[in-house]
Amino acid sequence: MIADDDIDGELGTLDVTAMDAIRSAMVNLDGLIDAAGFENPANPKVVRVYISDGIGDADSCRFDIRWYRKGYYSFHHSDSVERHFRWDFHPKLGAPDAHFHPPPDAPSPNPEPSCLGAGEPPVIARAVHKLWRRAYDTGETAVLNTAEGKL
Repeated sequence: MIADDDIDGELGTLDVTAMDAIRSAMVNLDGLIDAAGFENPANPKVVRVYISDGIGDADSCRFDIRWYRKGYYSFHHSDSVERHFRWDFHPKLGAPDAHFHPPPDAPSPNPEPSCLGAGEPPVIARAVHKLWRRAYDTGETAVLNTAEGKL
C-alpha cells in the first residue's frame, strides 16, 4: 500500500464503489485468482486479491488495492518470497503522479515513471493484471513496468 512518507498531497476519500468494480474485474481475469474482497467489509479500506501462484519462485501472491475518489490509486503486490512492487498514481515530489516502485522491495524514494497513468478503475485493474501475467508467464520481473501501445 502507499506508504505515508510516499504521499505529497491530499488523496481524498477512498472510493468503495470503484474498489468493488476492481474486485469484480480482477476476479474474472484469471483462473489463478483464488479470492478477492475487502480486507474488512465493515470498514472497506483495501481490496485484497489472492493469487494461488506467483512470479518465479513465489508460490502465492497478493495485491492490496486502494482507489480514491480523485482517481488516485495504489496496486501493491507482495508474495511468498517477500518481493514487493507497486503501481501508484498520486502526488509525489520529485516523481510523476504515475510512478512504479520496482521489486524486490518497492522502495519509496526515487520510483520510476509508470507505464500506467490515470484511467477508469476496471481498465487500470486489467492493465495491472496484464503486466503481472506477462511477468508470471516469463518469470521476469523486469517486464513489470514495460508496455507497448495501449494496455
